[in-house]
Amino acid sequence: MSIKLRLVISNLAMILVPIIFVCLSAVLVALLFKTDVKELRAIYLPPEHYKKISEQNQFFIDLRKETMKNPELFTDPSYLKDLDSRLTQTADTSLIVRRGKQIIYLPEKLKDLNKKELPPFGLFREIEPVEQVNHQFVSIKKLDFYYPDGSEGSLFFVKDASGVTKFVRTFFPILFTLLILVLIGTNGLLTYYVSKSIIRPIRGLQKAALRMKEGDLSIPIPVYSKDEIGQLALGVEEMRVRLKESIETQLAYEENRKELIANISHDLRTPITTIKGYMEGIRDGVANSPEKMDRYMQTILSKANELDRMIEELFLYSKLDLQRLLFHFEKIHFDHYLEDFVEELRFDVEGKRVDINLNIEKSGDYLVIGDRENLKRVITNIVDNSLKYIDKPDKVLSFHLTTNDSYVRFKMTDNGPGITKESLSLIFDRFYRADSARGTDKGGSGLGLSIAKRIIEEHQGSIWAESQDGQGTTILFTLKKAGVE
Repeated sequence: MSIKLRLVISNLAMILVPIIFVCLSAVLVALLFKTDVKELRAIYLPPEHYKKISEQNQFFIDLRKETMKNPELFTDPSYLKDLDSRLTQTADTSLIVRRGKQIIYLPEKLKDLNKKELPPFGLFREIEPVEQVNHQFVSIKKLDFYYPDGSEGSLFFVKDASGVTKFVRTFFPILFTLLILVLIGTNGLLTYYVSKSIIRPIRGLQKAALRMKEGDLSIPIPVYSKDEIGQLALGVEEMRVRLKESIETQLAYEENRKELIANISHDLRTPITTIKGYMEGIRDGVANSPEKMDRYMQTILSKANELDRMIEELFLYSKLDLQRLLFHFEKIHFDHYLEDFVEELRFDVEGKRVDINLNIEKSGDYLVIGDRENLKRVITNIVDNSLKYIDKPDKVLSFHLTTNDSYVRFKMTDNGPGITKESLSLIFDRFYRADSARGTDKGGSGLGLSIAKRIIEEHQGSIWAESQDGQGTTILFTLKKAGVE
């Protein structure tokens, strides 16, 4: 339920509940002040009294008929006294008789009644008058008729109204108190509901924002609803997660930067130290023969070339890391491309006891979209890494190429010492060496496979390794075929 709908319902409840109670009170007031004794008893008395009320009604009907047939009877004091007695027994009512302006019959118990307050002849009232007599409230009902000589006559039926008055006096404070309590309860419940569904989540967001301000991003922000505040909490939670990931990534980058600087310093120091050592040997006259001088110069050139390759790979990796390396993608028949690469490789390793095998499955085409130069760098880095670590006199490299409907898969297997399970997932990390104890003795910067991984990922492919310790290593990568989105 949205906050807008909650507020609308809350406001309607605040308006409708008092209106309903006011209407109910008005109805009860109307019923209480209506002095029709029969209607009051029909409402408040139990069913066993209904028969008695019907007898009273019949008595009053008979009395009406009597005033029309024998009005002279209502001048006889004995008849009036007997009638008053019957009314008292039947309806708990006293009789007053007025002829003209004179009261011709008045019971002793009503002698203190203010006769001027009796309604005049012919006046009809919906609400019957109530008077206080001897600290007692009475209701007065009137029946008009004419005497035989044409004079006006009125019968007044006076009934004790103390019970009704007492009920009114007792009920209205209770009703008023109940109304106040209901209003307080309604307001309290609505306030609690609004506080629980609106204010409490806002306070939770406020605390979460304070924690985020202080740098604590570890505590998740709970989402209790799907309303506007719930959507806000969800947005803040997503912001917290992304901010936490961003900070963690930034810290990881900072740690990697420190590691990168340390590794670069270490890897560059070795060839530079070697070059300096041989240069000092030449300066100090250690290379005192043409053969030794030639060997010294060849070593210096080799280390300089190694240093140049390392700087080039560092520069290339930096461009890949910053996504500033330009790729020239084109359609390539990768089977023909691999055949040419293997022929060139066989020529390069001729006489070095390296056996190279190539197996290309002929089912399907091998047309891919790629950058020729960078794909060559990938395969070259894989080959160089394998040749560098194969510890057998006769080295074997086996290339295998397959294809399916969506991608081309390259696989190269060597007969090297293999890689342990712990190291297998780390070989594509920058500056990682499977045998860290040997440092840079094997040459290289430790960036070859990391650069290969970045290039394959730029081709929207994937690269991975499979190996067991002592059983050789297999490097695989996939390239999407041309025409595959």
